[in-house]
This record gives sequence, C-alpha cells and structure tokens, in this order.
Amino acid sequence: MKKLFFVLSIIISASQLQAQDIPENAIGIRLSDGVVGDEGFGPEITYQRQIISEHNRIDANLGFKTNSFISTYRGGVFFHWTYNIWDKLNWFAGPGVGAGYIDFKTRYLGVIIGDVDRDAEFFPYIGADFGVDYRFDFPLQVAFSIRPTFDIHDIDQSNGFRDVDNTGVNVGISARYTF
Repeated sequence: MKKLFFVLSIIISASQLQAQDIPENAIGIRLSDGVVGDEGFGPEITYQRQIISEHNRIDANLGFKTNSFISTYRGGVFFHWTYNIWDKLNWFAGPGVGAGYIDFKTRYLGVIIGDVDRDAEFFPYIGADFGVDYRFDFPLQVAFSIRPTFDIHDIDQSNGFRDVDNTGVNVGISARYTF
C-alpha cells in the first residue's frame, strides 16, 4: 500500500508541473549546426503557436543549411509538450515531420570538388525536438534545442558508397519575439 501511495503521489506531483508562462505566439530565428550526420550550419525561420491547451504548441520552421559539398533546405512542423521548470524557464519535447531538398555542389571556390553527377532530391523526414526555453519580462524568448531527424532517402555515390546519412542530429539556439 505504501508503494502504491508513493507512486500515486509522484504521478500527481508530475501532473501538477504546469507551463506557467508559454506565449500564445512567437516568431524568430534559430541558428543550428549539425552534430551527427546533419550537414552544415544555417538559419531557420521559426513560428510557434499555442494549441489545444496551455501545455502544447506547434513549432513550424523553414531553414537552410550548407557546407562545402551540400546545400539543404528543410521545412517542418514539431508538436511540443511544454512544462515549467522554474519561474519562466520551461522544458519541451515532441515529435515532428517535414520535407527537405538536398542539392549537391560540383564546385567549391571555383575548384571541382569531385565526381558529383547526382541530381538534387526531395525527401521527407521524421524527427523530434527537445530542449529548454526562457521567456523574459519583455517580449523575448530564447531557447536551446536538440533535434534528431531521420531523412527518408537513399543517396549514394556513383561507386555505391553512402555519403549522405539518413540520420542526423543538430543543436540550435533561437531567439523569438513573443506576442
């Protein structure tokens, strides 16, 4: 009985974690860099909207990343469950889906960089987004997030070796105007 009471008290306490200060709308920019497999550095335009309840929001984004060999354009939507940690500091996590376009470069600084005879390709992806955000007393929200994704494509070199990973992880920081 004591174990049941303990488990129930933990569940009730966890359910009382509430998002005290989640803005109804937020728009801004996210700068991210690939850590594993997600190629390049680049900005994203990001828009968040509170939906369903005060604990949920949608994060829609449109981004561009590049490195010396590949340019990638992505658009996606992530659903967040958001909970308060302390005062105006929140944590969030949730799944997402999107689509992207990958373009292979044949030259870098005017020099041919290799045997790149592949076409550009559209691809869908699934992923997750989790991190922390802080809302100031004035209309600004800053966040740090980690976004693992799984791209659904099969891009190989002409010799049969895979040179574009299907899995990727990027980390980013963002600043958003809240209203």
